[in-house]
Amino acid sequence: MSADGNGRWMVFHAPYPLHPDPSSASRLRPLRMREAFAQIGYRVFDLSGSVRRRSEAFAALRARIADGDRPAFLYSENSTQPNMLATSVRTGVAPLLDFRIMRAMRHAGVPVGVFYRDAYWRFAFGRAPGVRGSIIPALQRADLAGYRRNGVHFFVPATPMTKVLGLDDRLCSPLPPAGQAGRPQVLPPMDGTLRLVYVGGIGGHYDLDVFFSALVSIPSVQLELVTRKPLWDAAAAMNPDLSAEQITVSHLSANELAPVYVRASVGVLAARPSEYWSFAVPVKLFEYLSYGRPVIATRGTEAGRIIELTVPGGWLIMTGRRLLPC
Repeated sequence: MSADGNGRWMVFHAPYPLHPDPSSASRLRPLRMREAFAQIGYRVFDLSGSVRRRSEAFAALRARIADGDRPAFLYSENSTQPNMLATSVRTGVAPLLDFRIMRAMRHAGVPVGVFYRDAYWRFAFGRAPGVRGSIIPALQRADLAGYRRNGVHFFVPATPMTKVLGLDDRLCSPLPPAGQAGRPQVLPPMDGTLRLVYVGGIGGHYDLDVFFSALVSIPSVQLELVTRKPLWDAAAAMNPDLSAEQITVSHLSANELAPVYVRASVGVLAARPSEYWSFAVPVKLFEYLSYGRPVIATRGTEAGRIIELTVPGGWLIMTGRRLLPC
């Protein structure tokens, strides 16, 4: 799937509406990808949105192809939810629509690629309780089988994810998140206090207990922690270190984070290594870097690998409380 522009057109597909929601990094990514294709010279045929919107656009696309006009390729971004549930059921349910689109492209000789954004559903922590916890993985497996049957090329955040999904490496390419240009900020002045920032989940597989233990043992270090309130309430009830005066917590949306990054000197992504973290690539890593903040990450995680290989000035947590500068 080359992308050399030359005035050609391509099809952009997502099984949900694309809204410029600044509070959701996961929703902003496909919107920016669509804009990026246009910026490099492609005319973009948008096949995203509700069931009705996709059905109508698909009919128009088939008519265009029947007239002999061929797109260069179809690029699709799946939801973290099964495709059937990616839009509200009130707007319609069409379990085979997305695969009909891909099959039509394949029959027309148009390459199809899918960005498969996460594999949380393969792990116990990602399963909801009760019947829903059984239905969601079954629907995810059905989506994966549909992609394979239609010969798509998979784009994944990191290569190790292919083994978790049982995919052939030859059918996959890494496509990690990216930062934004023009955001770097001057680091705050050194005044005897080191100010850290952590943005993300806490508790469960977001296991930062070793980091918190090390943090509270050093009075000159402060942490501004941004997470959802239910996650904070549950974690604070389990870990007494989180009651330390050095930790300030807030519950902000993505469009409210700029002042937090400006106040901080170092970003933190110090989760305990696991199979999930061997391929998961937090968008926050690239936000930290976009604002010019060095990062503390954990050896054995994908974030740690990225820091070690590509980012000077970061630190890797080795074992216990020891750090290894990169």
